Amino acid sequence: MSPRARCLLLATLLVLAVGTSVASAQEGERGPIYVVQEGDTLIAIASRFGTTVAALVEANGIADPSSIQPGMELVIPGFEGVNGVLTFHEVAFGESAAALAMAYRLPLTSFEKLNRLVIPGRLYVGQAAIVPEPVSGGPAHARTEFLKEGQGLLESAVLWDTSPWLLSGDSASLWKLAGEPAYIVGGEALPRDLPAGLEQVTLDPLPLMQGRTAVVHAVAVPGTTVGGELAGHALNLILEDSESGTWAGLQGIHALQTTGLVDFELRLQAEGVERSFLQPVRVIDGGYTRETLQVPAETIDPANTVPEDAQIAGIVSAVTTERRWFYLFQFPASYFETFPSRFGTRRSYNGSAYSYYHTGLDLYGNPKTPVLAPAPGRVVFAGPLAVRGNATYIDHGWGVYTGYLHQSEILVKPGDRVETGDTIGMVGATGRVTGAHLHWEIWVGGVPVDPLEWTERVMP
Repeated sequence: MSPRARCLLLATLLVLAVGTSVASAQEGERGPIYVVQEGDTLIAIASRFGTTVAALVEANGIADPSSIQPGMELVIPGFEGVNGVLTFHEVAFGESAAALAMAYRLPLTSFEKLNRLVIPGRLYVGQAAIVPEPVSGGPAHARTEFLKEGQGLLESAVLWDTSPWLLSGDSASLWKLAGEPAYIVGGEALPRDLPAGLEQVTLDPLPLMQGRTAVVHAVAVPGTTVGGELAGHALNLILEDSESGTWAGLQGIHALQTTGLVDFELRLQAEGVERSFLQPVRVIDGGYTRETLQVPAETIDPANTVPEDAQIAGIVSAVTTERRWFYLFQFPASYFETFPSRFGTRRSYNGSAYSYYHTGLDLYGNPKTPVLAPAPGRVVFAGPLAVRGNATYIDHGWGVYTGYLHQSEILVKPGDRVETGDTIGMVGATGRVTGAHLHWEIWVGGVPVDPLEWTERVMP
């Protein structure tokens, strides 16, 4: 396209954009409408939308501020150009503020103000974003295209048979970089800010919970390598199907993980180019209780605990790509109706603060109770430890390990292959214990998780 033609096109689009803005302003003079819910007060509504009670009273002609009722429609002042009844949209992966603003026909600044975003453009997965339902029709769908190196947006708009002013909904998108997404109105789905090469991503369950296992799935263009991080831990993603580009991985969420938002990031590499996708997800409390125990002093002495913890961390950090289990994990002992102590319980040892936590699930037993393998795997450690007593660790693949502590006897050795139900030892009272029992651990991505979850849910 010649320079003169480009100028004419841009001028025409500017005129159209100004005309559209005037029409929108005329249609949206009333402002967004909020439907009062049970328990709402004007103070709460004003706080939610960053306005004042006085402004709400004036905009709606309210005679008695204490008399609002569920079902009433209130105009929310301060959002010129925003029209429609306010509702909630659950944010999915890749749905950024810019993408949702475009879908719901809002200026980006209005969307950010409506949702009172502390960090502009940062939405977490599962967040209930406030959006206005359009007066006519639903949210705008779009298809996604990606700029190539050396390709400007004006040139791309011509190639994609659209207007640059319809890409991503605002003129700032004219300065997008190569590999960044641009949206073209008229697609089949809501626009998403997933990088080129990443077609789909899921994280289950959401929200994440302290002490539970997160399952990651991603679909990328075949030939792409996928990695990433979740809550500060490197993700061990395994290529499940090279033809479809399907990747999967597991990551434990630490029982002491601070609740709130944590970063979830995927990194894609193909043909020497790396692109990344980052979006926050929420972690909620695991609801753990407390208990106080008296144990031998040497079993909480850092001279013993620190090197032993480091030894085990080194064992469970290795990742083998062969997945050796395909069903629910079985309990490793015959008594599992009740448990002496559950995973995640905050613990005080010998009068200490509750700064410890229980890294496994305790099962009843005695030296005549066999310890059973809960799933197929390979023994990677079997021997005595100062704190854990006679211990065995099994590698099940994909960064998943199980541990069996305090045994009276160990009946396997490193390198042994075991199947579900094989006897690997006997319950005992060695190490840091108050009586005979089996302490059962499951480690995922280097983090201990609740074993009960693995007896109730097939992973992944």
